[in-house]
Amino acid sequence: MSPVTSTSTTDTVLEPSTEPIGAGRKRRRGPVGSRLAFVLPAFLLASALVAWPFFETLRVSFFDWPGFGPKEFIGGDNYRGVAADKVAQSAIMNTVIYATLTAFGTVAIGFVIAALVDRKVRGHKMIKFLVFLPVLLPTVFTSQVWLFGFDGNFGWVNDLLGWINPALNRAWLGDPATVNYVIIFVSILQFTGFPMVIMFAALQDVPGEIHEAATMDGVGPFERARYISFPMIREAVATVFLIQLMFGFRVFDQVFVMTGGGPGRASEVAATFVWREAFVNAKFGYAAATAIVTTAVVAILSMLFLTIFRPRRIEHAG
Repeated sequence: MSPVTSTSTTDTVLEPSTEPIGAGRKRRRGPVGSRLAFVLPAFLLASALVAWPFFETLRVSFFDWPGFGPKEFIGGDNYRGVAADKVAQSAIMNTVIYATLTAFGTVAIGFVIAALVDRKVRGHKMIKFLVFLPVLLPTVFTSQVWLFGFDGNFGWVNDLLGWINPALNRAWLGDPATVNYVIIFVSILQFTGFPMVIMFAALQDVPGEIHEAATMDGVGPFERARYISFPMIREAVATVFLIQLMFGFRVFDQVFVMTGGGPGRASEVAATFVWREAFVNAKFGYAAATAIVTTAVVAILSMLFLTIFRPRRIEHAG
């Protein structure tokens, strides 16, 4: 009995299957409908939060609408108005300058601090904490603090500069020549901690043996940072720069709190201009057209950045 049972078992095991190859793998994946069920909520959420507001803003931009009542279709008049409006153009340009300089400033200073912390200089833990702390504070709070600091009459910034040289005293936020750079300076001080943490994490993956070998060959700290650390975390630098650039294009709080767009709308940015035209001047169609133009400018600059500064992977030997 046992030989027969053994043969039968062997025949059963070795019997070729007529099931198509990969059919079991397909069944384990689940039907297409179940996979779509996981994607659909995220798609609907993205559509509700991004796509629908964008297309609604685009639609409103072709109307003259005070925010209530019927809309009057006026075609491209709002866009022609933006093209001829010097204040709107200045606001968009201020936004581009703010975003670009803030991104460069925070990433450059953040990289230097990250390299110092990575090399474990004296007090590196305290440095990392103090640089990252402002990121956790509300933007309105820090802007209010600096608003009092840069006050032309009793601000502590002028007191400090006057102690160095009395000729440096000036109304920093009341001068159209300096107001935008003061806002950029304040933003760099507050947001440098974010790229610093990202690049510090990337530097942790750089093999320490490379720095040790370079040090034994007489390579200084500056050269090691420039020719070793920076190239090896190029992808992280490019990514965090793009993130900072996107944050910069959305600037509103700092300008609204510190200057309100003044003096004489010299510090107006796209977000404050759109807010003023929509909720103060009741020109929602014109504000929507300005928002669409700003979005187009942001998209073009972002694609230009991705084309020029496309990260290159570093191939490690072995």
